[in-house]
Amino acid sequence: MVFNTATTIIFGADGYIGWPLALHLGARDNDKIVMVDNFSTRKLVKSVKSDTLIPILSMKERLNTYTKQTGKKNLVFVEADIQDPRSVDRIIAKFKPDSLVHLAQQRSAPFSMVDQEHILYTELNNISTNINILFSMIRHVPHAHLLKMGSMGEYGTPGIEITEGDLELTRKGKTAKVMFPRMGQSWYHLSKIFDTYNVAMANRVYNIAATDVMQGVVFGTRVDEITNDAFATRFDFDSIWGTVINKYVVQAVLLNKLLIYGKGRQKRGFLSLYDSINCLTLLHDHPAETGQYRVVNQLDEIFDTIQLAEKVQKIGREFGVETEMEFVENPRVEREDNEYEVQHSILPSLGFKREKEMEDVLREIFEDVLKNKKRAASMKKLIYPTVYWRTATAMQVKDFAMPRSLMNTKREK
Repeated sequence: MVFNTATTIIFGADGYIGWPLALHLGARDNDKIVMVDNFSTRKLVKSVKSDTLIPILSMKERLNTYTKQTGKKNLVFVEADIQDPRSVDRIIAKFKPDSLVHLAQQRSAPFSMVDQEHILYTELNNISTNINILFSMIRHVPHAHLLKMGSMGEYGTPGIEITEGDLELTRKGKTAKVMFPRMGQSWYHLSKIFDTYNVAMANRVYNIAATDVMQGVVFGTRVDEITNDAFATRFDFDSIWGTVINKYVVQAVLLNKLLIYGKGRQKRGFLSLYDSINCLTLLHDHPAETGQYRVVNQLDEIFDTIQLAEKVQKIGREFGVETEMEFVENPRVEREDNEYEVQHSILPSLGFKREKEMEDVLREIFEDVLKNKKRAASMKKLIYPTVYWRTATAMQVKDFAMPRSLMNTKREK
């Protein structure tokens, strides 16, 4: 009996979300999952003297373990820099994917705010990777579906309900639908806004099918397929690369403090790593129609940072970890006490349901952080903020060769 199988390419498959997504899609059936990465996150994190708290294996070791445990060889890895249009073109022409998932970008707002050199790298990397994927897709697989990772941070904090898709605007008695305004608060988020407009443009001109995912802040260390250390995904906790909940747990364990930026009333949308993977899988399985540009707000719950800190304090006590809140200068330029209302109905309409409560995921994070406490302690000095938005005016560029200076490390085997 012959089974029809599909092919999905995941660009950025070595990342915090990319690897669990590849593992999840590969484990559930026999579809081919082509994983593409140049290990830039591993290198960029090390460039600021940090590292993943939970050790991760090389891609070769990961895939060997996957094959041994599942008996499958449907995960295929290609090392490539997606800034190189020829590499992207060769990969898409060779594999002719039904779906493309674009996660291959510099993902840290603080990293993008270090200085002019880091701003330049972020803008050039993120915009060029997106355009390269778009045009190779248009040339070779124009009827494929693009699932592109955006960010809820693109919207900023507008003070009105954030729509899922276009905003209906009335002026002088006339009504029109316009893209909801983007007001990102870092150079990273600005690069994601450019991505949004470029994907929407490609949709208008070339009639591609695209889902633009505005994702909230993700937290957690596990998904169902991460059953042992060999399958672990990276876990960043420093002030440049970590997300707030993940950082809080490490701060609790190492400092017995939780660092609250400014007033601590900044509201954002959050979802666990479990739910991020489940949401992306639903969107992968229910693609946009040909010619459709679909915006999806991907989040689960909305909290301010003090509410998050209180949850971490509560779960920490179960592990014998007592913490207090320490209010520090906010390194960011942002509203510190904002309203935050977000429309997000598409994913629930596709059947999305929360897999685990935040408290249960926090327990898993505490278990994994405590297991790696000695490793965390070696990087303790990286916990306090080091990048302040208003000081990102320094010019550290010698020859505007940021990609070369950061990528000058040994190739992954």
